[in-house]
Amino acid sequence: MNIMTLKNVKAFYVLEYWGEKRTIRAVNGVSLEVPEGEIFGIAGESGCGKSTLLKVLLSSIEPPLRLVEGKILYRVNGEERDVSSFKEGELRRLRWSFVSYIPQGSMHVLNPVKRVRDTFLEVLESHLKGEERRKWLSLAVEHLKELGLPPEVLTAFPHQLSGGMRQRVTIALATVLRPRVILADEPTTALDVVAQRAVLQLLKRIHREQGCTIVLVTHDMGIHAQLTTRMAIMYAGKIVEEGPTWEVFKSPLHPYTRHLIQSLPRIGDKSPRRGIPGNPPSLVSLPPGCAFHPRCPHASSRCAEEEPPLVEVREGHRVSCWLVRV
Repeated sequence: MNIMTLKNVKAFYVLEYWGEKRTIRAVNGVSLEVPEGEIFGIAGESGCGKSTLLKVLLSSIEPPLRLVEGKILYRVNGEERDVSSFKEGELRRLRWSFVSYIPQGSMHVLNPVKRVRDTFLEVLESHLKGEERRKWLSLAVEHLKELGLPPEVLTAFPHQLSGGMRQRVTIALATVLRPRVILADEPTTALDVVAQRAVLQLLKRIHREQGCTIVLVTHDMGIHAQLTTRMAIMYAGKIVEEGPTWEVFKSPLHPYTRHLIQSLPRIGDKSPRRGIPGNPPSLVSLPPGCAFHPRCPHASSRCAEEEPPLVEVREGHRVSCWLVRV
C-alpha cells in the first residue's frame, strides 16, 4: 500500500527579472509511489530537483515554486486524498503529525534566539492544547532521552550545541508527534563521519521502533546502500530509474545510475575513480530527447530526438532509457 503518490507532477520555479520570465523545470513530470513502511531514497547530482521533489511531497509549494500540473495524494485514515483539496488549516494540522520534515541544515528549523524548549512548545501548541500539551511536553523529554539526548538540551540555545547534536534535536523535533512519514533532506550534510553515523543509526532506530515511512534525499550513494530499501534516481527534474535498492546497485539499468555507482570507492580497489563526463543540463533550457544524452557514451540519434518513457522492465524496477528493452 502506498502512503504517498505523485501523478505526473510538474512543479516549476517561475522567476521574473526586469520583465523577463524564466522557468526552472525542477520537477518535470514525475510519477512516484512511496510504499508505506519503507525507507525510500532519492539520489542524484546537485541541482537535479531532489529537494524540490521533497517540497512537493510535503505539499510545501510557495512562490516562486508553482504546481503546474499533476496530483499529490496522501493516504490519510485509509483514504487516498488529493492534497490540493485540503484547506490550509487541515494541511497545517497534518504537518508534524502525519508528515514531518528534516531540513538540510538544522538552523533552518531551530530559531537561533530561542531555546530548544520553545521550539518544541511551538510545534506542540499547534497540535495540542491545555493538559494534553503539558503531558506531551513531558513525553518530549522522554523522547529526547530515547534518542540519546540529555533533557538539558531543551534549555540550550542552538549555537550551544554541536552540529551533530543540533541535527539529532531536529530529528527529535520531527518525530515527537510520531508522524507516519518523515521527509529527510540531506540530513548528514556538513557533519563529520562520526556524527553522520549517529544520525543514520538514529533514523534506522526511529524507523524500526515507530514503523514510519522515511523518504531520504541525499547525493551520497553509500548512504542509500546502507539505509534505504527502495530508491529512485533523479536527473534533470525526472525520475530515470527506480527499484529496490539492492537491485539498483547489483544491476543498474540506466547509464547515469551506473556512473553514480562506479564513482563510489571500494575496499581494496586502488584504481582511480572516474566522474561522470560533462555537466548537468540547465533546468531552464533542457536538451531535446533524453536529457542525459549529451553526457551518455552510448547515446544514439533516437536518444537526441525522443524522450524515453519510464517503463517497468522487471517487477518493481522502472527505467527511462532507449538502451533497455522491455
